[in-house]
Amino acid sequence: MVDQSSRHAGGVLYLPMLPRSASGQVQLELRTLPDGRLALPAYTSPAQLARCCGEGQPWGAVNSDGLDEIKSSTGYDVVLLDAEMPPGSRREVAPDDRDDEEPGSHIPMSFLQ
Repeated sequence: MVDQSSRHAGGVLYLPMLPRSASGQVQLELRTLPDGRLALPAYTSPAQLARCCGEGQPWGAVNSDGLDEIKSSTGYDVVLLDAEMPPGSRREVAPDDRDDEEPGSHIPMSFLQ
């Protein structure tokens, strides 16, 4: 976990999103920590996001300006950097969607591409 002012050295972070709603809206997937703080999960690569959140996790990329905008609009308290999500919160690809891929080889497509 890192504090709200931290910046990833590469300049881009990958953020888990909720699946797109019927209206086409996308939303960030925020977490409330046991102590009540609002956390923004963020990952240093799409592969790291897939490993920690599941291979079916939708995502979007953001730079430091975008992170500042997100902070302004959501008021998150901390960034969870490369944090592994608990099994019940993971979005795995359905077996039919995998075909004969190697485990871990599927990287989800961003909603924001």
